[in-house]
Amino acid sequence: MATNAEETLLTAVKQLIDLVAIGMTRGMRQVEAIELLGRSSLSNAEIAEILGTSPDSVRAERNRLKRQKPPAKPVKRSSTNATISA
Repeated sequence: MATNAEETLLTAVKQLIDLVAIGMTRGMRQVEAIELLGRSSLSNAEIAEILGTSPDSVRAERNRLKRQKPPAKPVKRSSTNATISA
């Protein structure tokens, strides 16, 4: 269980994270902000709180963004490196 001092510190860190995220996304469209914040370890609920929207809206937009991304291209390997030893 966290002490009162630890709880105070955790609250301050969360506020700092929120302020940085708000500053980073200022002037962005919501979809751009969701894409940017989605790369962090923030949950949909945390992103929604920062952007003033619902977690369901963030979840739906992140899923749409995943479907929109083109699949990764396979890496071509040269025939000289294709030998596998057992």
